[in-house]
Amino acid sequence: MVYVHVGQTDLNVPHELDDLDTKIDKLRTNFEMYFQGIERRAPTLERNAIKRRLLNLRRLRLRNTAINFRINQVVAKMTTYENYWDRTLKQIEEGTYRRDVFKAKHRSKAREERESSSAGEQASEESAQRQARRKPGSKSGLTDDKIDAIYNAYRTAKQRCKEKVTGISRDKLASTLNKQVPSIMKQYKCKSVEFKVVIKGGKAILKAVPKF
Repeated sequence: MVYVHVGQTDLNVPHELDDLDTKIDKLRTNFEMYFQGIERRAPTLERNAIKRRLLNLRRLRLRNTAINFRINQVVAKMTTYENYWDRTLKQIEEGTYRRDVFKAKHRSKAREERESSSAGEQASEESAQRQARRKPGSKSGLTDDKIDAIYNAYRTAKQRCKEKVTGISRDKLASTLNKQVPSIMKQYKCKSVEFKVVIKGGKAILKAVPKF
């Protein structure tokens, strides 16, 4: 175990690195939620706190090569994310940011998760879901891109609220929403329905918004 005396405290470097690595992953999720409009405030304070802790680690003079290498890895990870966050924040400030760009980058990952989570479903159900997904000209207006965006935002919000995401697949969500849309349109006599992810009572839920 590597301990370093810093001021009046003893810093356990490996533990500090593990904690920072976890917090960077959480910070990444928070930024994703901000970029998607789920969170109203960018997690700037959390970001600055992590940067200060990384700076303290980089100032250490350690002889342990493995620990130094790990420090550099965590710093590089943070730097990569920061470059992306700064570019996106600048685009938002200039009014040139499109959420479609963010959505496209995570679409392939979402598809992999869908395939993994739906592997145990019955073949007949999977066939029906795929058929519904491919059906063109749906009056619901829920295109593949819209469903992908809703699925990504919903899953991210549940993780943010520390809710279980096992069993939540893209195809199941698409099937549920497509079944609800016609009844909502009939009830409110609207032209289409949009779905938004909101956090209520510490839980992530989907809210239907009729469009007239």
